[in-house]
Amino acid sequence: MKFTSAALLVLLSLCCQDVAVASSSGVGGRSLRQNPTDNSHRSLAGCPGDDEDFSVSFDGDCDYDELKEAVEDIKSGSCNVNTDTLLQNLLGAGNDAQARDKVKQLCRSAVSDTSEGFDFSDITKKGEQFDNEYYEGGTYFNYEIENDSGDHRLKNDASRINRIYQDEAQSRVIDLPLYLNAFDPDQDGCEIDAAFCCWVQDRQAGDNNGNCGTPYESQCIDRDPGDNANFCYTDHTRSGADVQGGFSIFGNVLNNQENIEGAIHCHGFAWGPDENDVSNIYKGNNLFYVSLYDHMHQRGYVRNAPGSAMCGCAENMAVVTRADCTEIEADQTYTFNYSGSFQSVLSKVKKVRFNACQGANNRNNDLEAYYKRLVNEGKQTQANLEKLQKTLVGAEAGKCNQAIVNFMASKGISRSNGANSISENTITPDMIIVDESEPKIFEVVDNDYEWEKASNTAGKSMPLVAYDVTEDFAEKGTEEEEKPEKPSKDDDDEQSVTMTDEEAELAFQEEEAAAAENYSEDEEEEGEALDEDLKQDGAKCNLAGECESGLCEKQKCAELDIASDNNGEEEDMFSIGGIGATSSSKGGVNNTGDWW
Repeated sequence: MKFTSAALLVLLSLCCQDVAVASSSGVGGRSLRQNPTDNSHRSLAGCPGDDEDFSVSFDGDCDYDELKEAVEDIKSGSCNVNTDTLLQNLLGAGNDAQARDKVKQLCRSAVSDTSEGFDFSDITKKGEQFDNEYYEGGTYFNYEIENDSGDHRLKNDASRINRIYQDEAQSRVIDLPLYLNAFDPDQDGCEIDAAFCCWVQDRQAGDNNGNCGTPYESQCIDRDPGDNANFCYTDHTRSGADVQGGFSIFGNVLNNQENIEGAIHCHGFAWGPDENDVSNIYKGNNLFYVSLYDHMHQRGYVRNAPGSAMCGCAENMAVVTRADCTEIEADQTYTFNYSGSFQSVLSKVKKVRFNACQGANNRNNDLEAYYKRLVNEGKQTQANLEKLQKTLVGAEAGKCNQAIVNFMASKGISRSNGANSISENTITPDMIIVDESEPKIFEVVDNDYEWEKASNTAGKSMPLVAYDVTEDFAEKGTEEEEKPEKPSKDDDDEQSVTMTDEEAELAFQEEEAAAAENYSEDEEEEGEALDEDLKQDGAKCNLAGECESGLCEKQKCAELDIASDNNGEEEDMFSIGGIGATSSSKGGVNNTGDWW
């Protein structure tokens, strides 16, 4: 029998249709389904996905092994292939590695597509500008302190924070606010997958944290948080705070002193780069807990260090010795639905727990140690750990000042050979001599700090503000020190203390009348006498007020030299070890002697 070409094609087509029908009826014990796309797969007879859709759910982490176990549980006895082979067919994968990679992609989609999410911007509902300023250390969350009348009470002003913690933070996925310039100034994500906050003030009493006390108006002014770290320095150029440049130093390298800034408190968290890791999924929850709930709402810790954001990616924060740490534990449910292909979703966040970090070498509640643990578990890299250690330099003595020396060297500033002395040209009026030996050693006296120490008296009234030591210093070291005369018994001011209000008023009126009569007669004569007493340039002096120029240098009246214009170049001021210096906007440094 002969067939034309057209007839042969028809017979071939019918033959193929018969084979397909026979195959779908179960002949040979296997059905074949070919998908024209790259995600083609085979389903095996008697196995899940063969002739009907199915769904599986499992608790815990989302990964291939968890899905495999869930599918294994629903396999019937008629499915004669192992679960790995079945999953490869259902996923359209050619081997085990491809199957695992496809599950990883599905798990990422499960989190991004979940209905269990919560936007970080909905926490305060005050807008991006408010949130940004809060993480810079601003807004009334940071500034206000309760008064004795009960106004500005933190628990009332920030009551929404407590509701978010109870209703959302423990049962939803909160995103990390990388859109905030304060938190991520480079807008490129946290480079080393770590973030922390540092607070410098306590604004809430009665919570067993910090030294804010009651009554608020006398015992909660510029109070300190619980001290757990030291500032080393802040590089303003990398900060998310509204500072254009410069830096701040918090160590006295000259005298080998650290922890000179007073009490601060730092706390942070870290995560693995795997988007399916619990530490990564709930990093926004962790930021909310650390920054807004646990420390601001519960403890009253607020405000930022000069030149640094209050909270941010670790690489943008102030360089400090260490930070406490919180890690996430979560009970969650994933659901995989199969209908020709898999769809996945994080279907339920049952409970999010905030725990103290368990670190490497049994160092707990420590951010650096927790990061080492992530490295040990293969969730982070050694290179990233070393980058973090440039910001968390270690609490051992000397490490903070060494970090300062290294940072200054990166700015082209090195310690001089005479590091134990300073030039007389760098002595400023706020210094006092702490060692009379030659060369003299000077130390800066911070009146605010001295007052703060004196004011740390719980339950007592605030002390008087410390006086300015500038005049005392200006007279120190002169050949003839002038001591103030003690008031005589006849001094009007001394006697006025014992006057009644009526007597004091009458005495005041009499003095005013007498002064008015004598003013016109004495004005010209007194003016001439004062001018005659002023000393010319080069004359010996003790105080600037003795010189006609108004300038007394090295116990001699000096000519007043008006600085010339700097041609528009800006200058940044900084100090190290209490000794001042000036750097120009072009990066040069005006070092006037052995200054650190």
